[in-house]
Amino acid sequence: MQKRSGAAALPDPAALRTFLEADRIPVSPPDILRAFGLPTHLKAALRTHLHAMAVAGDLALLPPGRLKGVTGLPETARAIITRMGRDGLPLAHLPDDPRGNTVALVTPHLDGNLLIPGDELILRLHPATGRTRREGRPIRLLSTASRQIAAVFQPARPAHEAHPPSEGKPDQLIPCDRRLTRPLDVVPDAASPRPAPGDVVLADLLPTQDGQPPQARIHASLGPATAPGMPATLSLLTHSIPTKFPAEVEEEACRVAQPPSRAESPAAPSVASAERRTDLRSLPLVTIDDATAEDFDDAIWAERTADGFRLIIAIADVAHYVAPGSALDAEARKRGNSVYLPGCVVPMLPPALSAGVCSLKPGEDRLCLFIELEITPTGQIRSGKLGRGIMRSAARLTYQDVQQELDNATPPDLILTLQAAALALQADAKARGVLSQPEEEYRVTLDEAGQPAEFSLRERQPAHDLVASFMIAANRFAADELMRHNAAGLFRVHPAPPASSSERTGGPRLPPRMQARYAASPGRHYGLALEHYAHFTSPIRRYADLVTHRALLATLERDARIAASLQPDRSDLPALAEHLQLTERRAASAVQTCQDRLAAIFLTPFIGHTLQAHVTTATRSGLAVTLTKTGTPSFLSFLALPDDSGMHDDSLPMRSDLSSGTRFLNSGLLPVVLTATHPAQGTLTLVTAPLRHAS
Repeated sequence: MQKRSGAAALPDPAALRTFLEADRIPVSPPDILRAFGLPTHLKAALRTHLHAMAVAGDLALLPPGRLKGVTGLPETARAIITRMGRDGLPLAHLPDDPRGNTVALVTPHLDGNLLIPGDELILRLHPATGRTRREGRPIRLLSTASRQIAAVFQPARPAHEAHPPSEGKPDQLIPCDRRLTRPLDVVPDAASPRPAPGDVVLADLLPTQDGQPPQARIHASLGPATAPGMPATLSLLTHSIPTKFPAEVEEEACRVAQPPSRAESPAAPSVASAERRTDLRSLPLVTIDDATAEDFDDAIWAERTADGFRLIIAIADVAHYVAPGSALDAEARKRGNSVYLPGCVVPMLPPALSAGVCSLKPGEDRLCLFIELEITPTGQIRSGKLGRGIMRSAARLTYQDVQQELDNATPPDLILTLQAAALALQADAKARGVLSQPEEEYRVTLDEAGQPAEFSLRERQPAHDLVASFMIAANRFAADELMRHNAAGLFRVHPAPPASSSERTGGPRLPPRMQARYAASPGRHYGLALEHYAHFTSPIRRYADLVTHRALLATLERDARIAASLQPDRSDLPALAEHLQLTERRAASAVQTCQDRLAAIFLTPFIGHTLQAHVTTATRSGLAVTLTKTGTPSFLSFLALPDDSGMHDDSLPMRSDLSSGTRFLNSGLLPVVLTATHPAQGTLTLVTAPLRHAS
């Protein structure tokens, strides 16, 4: 019998990739051959086969350390494009790289596709050369962002020429997503609408090859960028945030919220249901939220005891309505969180749940999970328990309501007790070494027409800290319970900041700037000075909290079958943590860009005026600044700065004192002139105000 060649005997790349991605235990070529029942003399052929697979990007998704005893493979990695550089080339981050390095792609094209932010792909990394940013060549697309682009229409001819000739310069589209830095040429189509100059349009990005300008075909006109509601619409479009629920999700939400038999309805729990749950309806639990909130997912109550306080934090039992693996669950996971924009809310769950049966509305029976804590007069948790409950909110309070009561000479007993318990929890946090960091957050007020009328700094009041103290205590206890039961769950980890130069030189201590993140394994939360922490208190608006609820419910469940169905899949948690981290950043970015677009509209009457800006960061290319009037971030290129600023001389370091009136300082105030606003992108054009020399 003729002996088969080594290449022919080996498993095909798909089968081999499936085998390698299925486990994390390190395997060598002999291990692989044994697993496929192949002889050991095929080791050399297998090494060649693995090399070819690495070149094709087929090994980029292997768990770290999965292959052992194989050297010389090209380095590949999974990457997600985050933005386009000024040179038109994409920049991407490596989600599997713990250092979070950014990679510059050497081409913006792959298989006829123009690569854009949101695309996930496999890169072949070029060898590290000591430069600050590595380069990579795209090999294979894993998933693509939407090719529907929101852009501003710029005609090549004056507006009175309704049908410009096809020859010559084409019409162009300026993307509203400021991560896209190149204009798009419009491909004429008789079926496409002819928008007015400056209107926002929706266009389909067309396939292009290297060397060709990016092209798009218009399919809808949305109107002016300054139209009411347009800032929110553009922020949702440019971040690909889903706004409509699929029909099957809406139907399931209505079904679980309003079962056929009212006697079995969770909204009106039966006697049997009450026997399985602790009845909290006699306690005057209250919700405290912003005035515009509709999804009330937490309620609190406290009483004084002989040796401290007894607290109850009740949280909406969303897990009762959203079953693992259901259409509701899949949609909530995809969204990751609710998104709150000025004048617009995109909920994680359909309104039938988020603003309906799950929301802890006053005077209505609601299912809940509750944490009961006994704390000392100085805020240490003495004991605690978790349980299922039925509650009825006694009042829907706003932060302003609570603050007014606290400012009164004789606040109600409950408010006074809540505040005393919160102060005890805050004292314990201070004793742990928690650093108080003031945050500047701007609130946008819209007028009746939906246009921005005012930007004001959100005032942090004791009422906000009161609620935050209760929520942190509940989240802390939830994490402790996960650890005590060795339960699979998502943790909130906050790394300590690296030692700064000022710390090394004995200067003032810089506040931490590291971002908290989700992780499948417990880790220290630096900002809260806790060994472990989890999100538990907002399951209506955060999927991570729903995962925590299910994990904790599994520890309470006596039925092993039900407990197993609730337990999160440990092998899925790392990918879930990464996904939720992305949706969290996506939501934060959408909120910021919406506020920036509103600020651009609000500031248009101030074009030509001198405004004040905080200098936040100095880079080699310019200054990052924030306008004090609206909190809008912007950028001043050093090319726009006057020559006497000293900023064009790389030999002159930034100073930490005000020794020169022409130097720009971190956190200093800088007068700037607003020369243009760009509402569609949410950007401003600024120049430094002329220096006034003493006569």
